[in-house]
Amino acid sequence: MRRLTSVGYNTAAVWKSHAAVLLVAALATWCAAGSAVAEEAKVRIFSGTDEHWVPFLVAKAKGYFADEGVDAEVTVFTTGATAVEAFRAGRGDFVSAGDLPSAAMWQSGNVIGLAPTSSDSDIFGIVGRKDINSPADLRGRKVATRMGSTGEFLLDRYLASGGLSPADVKAVDLAPPDMVVALAHGDIDAFAWLAPFTTRAIAMATNVKLVTSANGFANNRIILSVTKSFAQQHPDVVRKVLRATARAIDFVRANPQEATEIWAQAVQGDAKQSVPVVRLIHFDMTFNGAFVSDMDELAKFMVQKGALKGPINWPTAMDTTFLRAVDPKLVATSP
Repeated sequence: MRRLTSVGYNTAAVWKSHAAVLLVAALATWCAAGSAVAEEAKVRIFSGTDEHWVPFLVAKAKGYFADEGVDAEVTVFTTGATAVEAFRAGRGDFVSAGDLPSAAMWQSGNVIGLAPTSSDSDIFGIVGRKDINSPADLRGRKVATRMGSTGEFLLDRYLASGGLSPADVKAVDLAPPDMVVALAHGDIDAFAWLAPFTTRAIAMATNVKLVTSANGFANNRIILSVTKSFAQQHPDVVRKVLRATARAIDFVRANPQEATEIWAQAVQGDAKQSVPVVRLIHFDMTFNGAFVSDMDELAKFMVQKGALKGPINWPTAMDTTFLRAVDPKLVATSP
């Protein structure tokens, strides 16, 4: 009896030890799986710094990315074109940029567009000296913009409306804050860009005015893209980022004041000055005919400049299946 008790005790000990080993192994597997999920959900999003990129900072601050299980690192750059430069260096997963740099990027082979996020023409324009009233008044004068951006496209369209070409002006490539200072100091005669830089320039100098808005010339588009490799490896994360972005856009439209304050705190901007700008921007992720038409017109300009080999090949440039999975209504036309 004593022997049986001894055997029974040892058998129980063995089973307890075996169970402990299994528990430890299970915990190790669970932890490893958890670490893999956490690593997969960590994303790097590059964007510009002005009001067009309010949704991404809202999605971060309001916890929309976190709600989707995404650890999003949002890095802002002076312009979307600058963000694209860093993105092309391989340091980001997603990039939100203007239409011109986005279209050029899609032809690089490892980047696809996911969705438009905003558009505007009212806050986009050309400011300059008060004696500038037409394209002809820009002949031979220094005009700044960010080369390789939609600002260059606007300048080209405005000059063409008066029978001029870029060769008829002295084009200067400047970052937006430098455009304002250069115009105030008389180093340039005009610049093509967005508010609040255009409004700041007008406020700083008494001899500066809005020469023209972009209405009828260009529609500034902001687009979210992703590397093909990331989309192929983590399609679920791509959908999560789009869902969080769509939720943020809804918030911006319903709460422009609070959204602008979130953005201003993140980039040290002036919320009071920027709220009117945010209200004028049309935040919308719908892939529709108007978007395609605007982009095709832009592509013609880029082909003429030699920046694109040909028109946009929509089936390969953008993958709308991710957007459709978020909300079928957001895809109103076929790529």
